[in-house]
Amino acid sequence: MGIDRKQLLKEMGARYYDARKAKGLTQEEAAEIADVTQQAISDAELGKSFLSPDCMLRLCVSYGISCDYLLTGAVSDVDALIIDKQIRALDPVAFTHYKGITEHFLAAVNKND
Repeated sequence: MGIDRKQLLKEMGARYYDARKAKGLTQEEAAEIADVTQQAISDAELGKSFLSPDCMLRLCVSYGISCDYLLTGAVSDVDALIIDKQIRALDPVAFTHYKGITEHFLAAVNKND
């Protein structure tokens, strides 16, 4: 069973796009981080081409996602550690807000199960 290259490009492109938007970055800013052109970022997000591994790694670090997540969409232990680090950096007030949001989200998700 082989990997469908077109489907992989499309799915990775969507994850690139979502992660960039979640960080509030423009394609130009992402291009600067990855040391590529804005067109290369656009092509990757549209699923037209792959970025090189070093560019992919720079973007993953900047976006706060693992390469595993970018490639497969699966959340790994690395992703959990990234989130844990971000949570630990919150001040007490922000943590209280985060906790409340998380509790409401989990209640809604579990209600639908």
